[in-house]
Amino acid sequence: MKVFLAAVVFVGLAVLLLGVNIFFFHRPFPDGEISTNPEMQKRGIKCAKQEELEMLAQRKGKKVCSGNYSEACASCSFRPGGKS
Repeated sequence: MKVFLAAVVFVGLAVLLLGVNIFFFHRPFPDGEISTNPEMQKRGIKCAKQEELEMLAQRKGKKVCSGNYSEACASCSFRPGGKS
């Protein structure tokens, strides 16, 4: 029982410390959405659907989109509070 309580306290403390910026300073949660995160776009990180569409277009000799990942990734992106 002591081990279980120690684990619960440890996990609770870890969650609290990891969420200090969000809970206490009300800073926004970091944007993990590939189609809207400029840092991911700068690094060339794309969602799986975007890469698949680019490979299919390459086989047919076409270009899928103009670099705006939201065009191809709209259906596979996760939106908090909305549909995924």
